[in-house]
Amino acid sequence: MKTTETVSAATSLSEEQRQRVRQIRAQIETMEAELNAILRESEKQQGVVNLPARGIDETQTADLRARLKTFSEDWDRPEATIYNQSSAG
Repeated sequence: MKTTETVSAATSLSEEQRQRVRQIRAQIETMEAELNAILRESEKQQGVVNLPARGIDETQTADLRARLKTFSEDWDRPEATIYNQSSAG
């Protein structure tokens, strides 16, 4: 149930019930934020980039993929792994 639907449904409830609805809604929002954080971290670990979240649509993605493909062979060579190492050491 969306927040607006919850608010509409809560109008016929007692004050105590409405307070409980608000508490549950806050818990759900906290859990959703935690879930999104976990998923973002998982994507980072897997090297996945959420392009739509960065405002990049399917057409732009296809263009980007085509442009990056021109040097993918070089990038995938074993000797290119040096670029994946951190220079912060």
